[in-house]
Amino acid sequence: MNYLEKIKKFNENSLLSLDEVVLWALELFEKWNFEKLDISEFKKPLIAWSWNAIVTAKIIFSWIDALFCDETSFDSFIDKDIDWLIIVSASGEKHATIFAKKAISKWIKTKLLTCNKNSTAWNLIWKENTTVTLKNREPYTYNTSTYMWWIFALTKENPKIITDFIQKSIDPILKEIDFSKYNWYLLVTPDKFSTVNQLFIVKFIELFGRKLARDVFSYEQLKHAVTVVPDNNELTITFWEWDLVFNTENHIYFPLPKNCNLWWIMAIWYYVIWNIQNSYPQYFKENIWQYIESLNKTSFGKWLWVIVE
Repeated sequence: MNYLEKIKKFNENSLLSLDEVVLWALELFEKWNFEKLDISEFKKPLIAWSWNAIVTAKIIFSWIDALFCDETSFDSFIDKDIDWLIIVSASGEKHATIFAKKAISKWIKTKLLTCNKNSTAWNLIWKENTTVTLKNREPYTYNTSTYMWWIFALTKENPKIITDFIQKSIDPILKEIDFSKYNWYLLVTPDKFSTVNQLFIVKFIELFGRKLARDVFSYEQLKHAVTVVPDNNELTITFWEWDLVFNTENHIYFPLPKNCNLWWIMAIWYYVIWNIQNSYPQYFKENIWQYIESLNKTSFGKWLWVIVE
């Protein structure tokens, strides 16, 4: 059974550990062409996002002259000299709805980049102002195919090559690691890919809360007293072998091909983090139902589901 077939089988009562979700997303990208967002008409847009869409938005719009804001700074930016508001939101709900309503009240032209054509924000600003991209069905918060698709549209890397690399070069290393021995993790990303590190911090928070400690740094950041205090319960993970400039008992590395790009790092780190998930009590699975039920009782989180179709 291929991964896209497996996606159809799991349900709210059989949530899977989602190291597989990365492979599902890569298989999806092998079969479809990506949608393009035409930004030629934008001169000075304000680009608004929340949570992990922050990193993704900065990557895909890094080459245009734009202002960027999140849910905490939106109000201070909306009255600046802008010609468009671009909302980046996988769900098109929650803060995306708040952004859209305020823009409409101020008669600001608005575009939405989303993966949900039936969202509240979509209905507010209409189809002609919305670009809807492809995604797989995934448990709430995972947002793997969603954000990876947008970065894939920018980097245009080969999904099949990445899948083969994970299975042939990453899996054999992972099988030798007993993650349950560790309580702390230090993840180190090559400097040129450090823009995506926030994605991995957030993923740790969503999966483990404060049950596991983690830090994510680039190699250059690591030199600034990050590792003064060593601990035998900490595992350091890097993407190359080096003469370590810090004292650590536990260190593993994953080799990377020289021609890899930003999307490789995102796919591999997600895959590794979700393998870590398999070694601990299933904190996410045990608590996601209660979290969704609580959130749906608020005005912020109406009509949310454990699985995002």
